[in-house]
Amino acid sequence: MLRYTFSILDEHYQQLRRSLLRDENEYGALLLCGRSRQIDPWTGVVEERVLVREVIDLPAEAFLERTPTSLIWSTDTLFKLAKRAMTRDYAICIAHSHPAEALFFSERDDTADKESFEIVFGRMDTERPHFAMVMDRTGEFLVRAYDSSVKPHSAELIRIIGDRFQIRYPGRDMIAAPIEFDRQSRTFGARTTEDLAHLRVAIVGCGGTGSAVASLLARCGVSQFLLIDSDRVDITNLNRLHFSTRSDAIARRFKVDVVGDAIAQIGLARSVVRVKQHVDSLECRDALRACDVIFGCTDDHLGRNFLNRMAYFYMIPVIDMGVLIDPNEEGGYDSFDGRVTVVQPGYPCQVCRQLISPQKMLEEGMRRSDHARYEQYRRAGYVAGGNDPSPAVVTFTTEIAAVAVNELLHRLTGFRGSQGHCAERVRRFDWIKDADMVPSGRRNPDCPLCALRKFDGRGDMSPFLNQS
Repeated sequence: MLRYTFSILDEHYQQLRRSLLRDENEYGALLLCGRSRQIDPWTGVVEERVLVREVIDLPAEAFLERTPTSLIWSTDTLFKLAKRAMTRDYAICIAHSHPAEALFFSERDDTADKESFEIVFGRMDTERPHFAMVMDRTGEFLVRAYDSSVKPHSAELIRIIGDRFQIRYPGRDMIAAPIEFDRQSRTFGARTTEDLAHLRVAIVGCGGTGSAVASLLARCGVSQFLLIDSDRVDITNLNRLHFSTRSDAIARRFKVDVVGDAIAQIGLARSVVRVKQHVDSLECRDALRACDVIFGCTDDHLGRNFLNRMAYFYMIPVIDMGVLIDPNEEGGYDSFDGRVTVVQPGYPCQVCRQLISPQKMLEEGMRRSDHARYEQYRRAGYVAGGNDPSPAVVTFTTEIAAVAVNELLHRLTGFRGSQGHCAERVRRFDWIKDADMVPSGRRNPDCPLCALRKFDGRGDMSPFLNQS
């Protein structure tokens, strides 16, 4: 059994929409797509994910006939694309519009798609599937996969990735929000809660920020979690690692177990997968590729670089965060801020943002693979910094976790408005900005409490608080 899913960047979706919906007649286009195949760790089912890389607009002369309800086109372009796709085992998606009909694959589509994919499979030496799409006049679309026996299978999930994150799945808008999320649904609608329940979300790093993110996401309705962290709880974690206890530190429990057990005890999530490895290990690859969104809560450069590349190769948005508190010798701070960065195709990567240091990656790799050599280099002064941990305070790590989760909520709902997206948000904890301040207000000159100040320091009296 296979699970078929489809991912497209919003820029490609908009291009495709312009191409297919140009007039009142059906029109077609071709998509060249990368592939991703992995075992879904939540279900054990193999997922076949297609990733749109290129939209190929077809000239008008490529079509032999176009009407509001039918389309006949030449196979020449499909032959040429199959030749291109064959060298790298890319997938092909055949797309066309239904400007005058409802959103469904018609019997004519069944026949035409079958004939087209017989050509594709005959031309390409692969058992991997290819895909077909139909789009209605509103821009909504359906996708199905064709396997090597040329049988169709509906895509279980469609993702549109841009300044907003959009997902589509069978039965959307047909399920009422659970009573546990009534207050949230009154804010964002039942659909948002339903969407959150369908997302597969990874949290990489289950320390101060990661544990806070896990708590917030679970209470927002995320139901399927992947927790990745190789570290264990120690005494120094207790001041900021949500859910941790002294007994966890004494037992040296894995952070993913502490956080995973706590999520389960909340009673809202459906499934929590735990991986006790570094994020760039082989054991994490399938699980990460099965995700829809990744929260990067790790402060190591090797892990951040790995997620940085995952975001572009697999079109999986990464919401990365960090807190930097750097006290100086004068009693102040050179840095006292937090950051939330969205990493995805179309946005600057973290290397370009100088959030990843090749030197730090080299040092971290050495520390992992040859710790004795690393210590030798550190004592000799060839390693910058040292083994001292970075300063951290739970209120600030939790605040940045909330900023990151709110970024996901905005991407799903658009609550900040059409221009509310931001690829990077920086919170300066030590600054008082005008935007964070409200007017102090005006006193009523006759107010006995704050203007006449009759009760400053009054303490006990009868009636209590002078309330009758």
